[in-house]
Amino acid sequence: MAGVTARTANWRLFGGSALVIAAVLWLLGYVTPALPLLVPFSFIVLAAGLVILAFGQSGGNGAVGKDVLGKVALVAYAAGWVILAVVRLGIAPTAFVTLAAILIVVAGPLSAWIIYKRRIAKGAAGWIMFLPTIVAAIWALASLAPSISLPVLVVLLVPILFGVTGALYLLNDRRLG
Repeated sequence: MAGVTARTANWRLFGGSALVIAAVLWLLGYVTPALPLLVPFSFIVLAAGLVILAFGQSGGNGAVGKDVLGKVALVAYAAGWVILAVVRLGIAPTAFVTLAAILIVVAGPLSAWIIYKRRIAKGAAGWIMFLPTIVAAIWALASLAPSISLPVLVVLLVPILFGVTGALYLLNDRRLG
């Protein structure tokens, strides 16, 4: 197994930054209804961050190393967020929300498990992805049933947890990998 170098550990910097930026945009979009494009744009930034976590900066190894299933899971998770963004922008029919929810519910926790299992991210950064993926899965499932109304705290918890996850990736010392 190849060691992590300054070049291959850039997934922490770029992926972590994208998660933090997505969280800030999502929260701003939620509290500022006058800027309706911020939330779908935050989903796209989040998806970009997830792809960077899968492949690293230059198509090498990310948070899942060379684990192909991990890369597929992170890309599928990212695809769920992109589909959700496209639906929110009115480009795709709302029926696609079901596909987005399936990808978020299945691929999110799977990718968190593989990040944890691979142990490339050290300390809390190794397991933190479980928190936003599980809360996002609950949020995505609730979006399929319009009669279910989640408390505002749960809705705000998703971007907050993604922001914390991104910050932990940023702070994860690349020399530890």
